[in-house]
Amino acid sequence: MKRPRYFCERCGTEVKRDARFCPSCGRFFSSVKCPRCGFVGEADDFALGCPVCGYADAANAAPEPIGRPAESGQSLPWWSYPLAALLLLGLVILLFNAAR
Repeated sequence: MKRPRYFCERCGTEVKRDARFCPSCGRFFSSVKCPRCGFVGEADDFALGCPVCGYADAANAAPEPIGRPAESGQSLPWWSYPLAALLLLGLVILLFNAAR
């Protein structure tokens, strides 16, 4: 039986099945995407290959990665955006108070 292999979608490095970050580029992983049918799910769903199409022939696969779906276009965890907004708001308030 062939075991599925997992790759980072940013740099193509092979990663462990339960990895949350790429050891090479630091990409955050939140899901797994099948290279054949595009099904996106948790790593446990892919223990025996893709649950939708059965794809598990990783030896002939292009590095189709673990991670967010490619169409999302985001490379940072979701929480980094509200954190950045809060920090920016704090800076604006600080500068406003300093100008008075």
